[in-house]
Amino acid sequence: MSKAAAVLAALSASAAAVKPIHSHNDYTRETPLMTALDLGIVSVEADIWWRDEKLLVGHTLFDLDDSKTLDSLYIQPILAIINGSMESPTTISKDSQLQLLIDFKTDGGDTYQPLIDALEPLRTGGYLTTYTGGALQQGAVTVVGTGNTPLESVVAADPRDFFYDANILSLYSTKPADGQEWGPEIAPLASCDYSKVSGVGDDQMKELVQGAHDFNIKTRFWNTDDNTDTWNKFWDAGSDWVNADDLAGISEAWDARSA
Repeated sequence: MSKAAAVLAALSASAAAVKPIHSHNDYTRETPLMTALDLGIVSVEADIWWRDEKLLVGHTLFDLDDSKTLDSLYIQPILAIINGSMESPTTISKDSQLQLLIDFKTDGGDTYQPLIDALEPLRTGGYLTTYTGGALQQGAVTVVGTGNTPLESVVAADPRDFFYDANILSLYSTKPADGQEWGPEIAPLASCDYSKVSGVGDDQMKELVQGAHDFNIKTRFWNTDDNTDTWNKFWDAGSDWVNADDLAGISEAWDARSA
């Protein structure tokens, strides 16, 4: 086998091993990030609040704890896994990428710059997926903003290493900005509240997913039930990241489906 063929085979094997599972509210787990990685799940979600000059992680104001910051729960552990000082059964690298979904709970304008600043250790290490010079350069970690993330700030960033979670339902009816088109350089992910489309048939669900794929954008549906029938519905439709709270259950369901 030629060197080029060997590299292609390795990349294909890595891509095939990715479980299409997203760890919803990952920070609520006993060990944030690591619980997902232990199961081979490489998409995790953190809700952030800009409060008292800190990016705190929690679902509501009542959950906030000064010790639970974006840096302590995610940035530093990610760095430790990449540089090898923390063991993980699932590596984080360009060939085994992590998607970090950041849900802005506080005002987008107030929270945006602190988030950009918080990513500096990953940026300095060269680990972030980045759009610069008209080209998208894949990194070990792709950071995507949802919730109150300000789209205009994401679009204006140059270079850009923080991306946007678009709305699946409006990809064809809206543009991210004048003269701009949707694509992975702005929104590598498009999501939707499942309650808004739960009544559609299987073929229509596939069309929604394919519509995003036509923009080279991956898909996710949230506000979903945690059971095998629901997970299989999304996998059957070709959705890329299936939302789950029961990580052990969905991981077993995917392994059984893939056997």
